[in-house]
Amino acid sequence: VAAPEEVAVAQAADAHQLARACYHLGNRHVPLQIAADGVRFQPDHVLEQMLGELGLAVRHETAPFQPEPGAYGQPSHAHGHEHPHE
Repeated sequence: VAAPEEVAVAQAADAHQLARACYHLGNRHVPLQIAADGVRFQPDHVLEQMLGELGLAVRHETAPFQPEPGAYGQPSHAHGHEHPHE
C-alpha cells in the first residue's frame, strides 16, 4: 500500500460522468486511481476546474495514491521471433 499523500478526488454522479472524466484525464496522460464512483489524481487546479465544469465534485484529501499501471508498463507475454532475410 502506498504512503498517504495529498490527492484530488473527483466524485462522479454516474458511470457516464466517470467515463467522461477518465477520457479527458487519460487524454492528458494523467496518472489515475480509478474507483467505481470517482478518480484520484495528483492535485492540479486546471484539471480540477475542468472536472468541475464536467459536473464532478472535486475535493482534496490525504490518502494512499495507487494509480493504474498503464497498458504499456505491463510485462508482455509476447514472444519475439526472427525471420531470416536473404
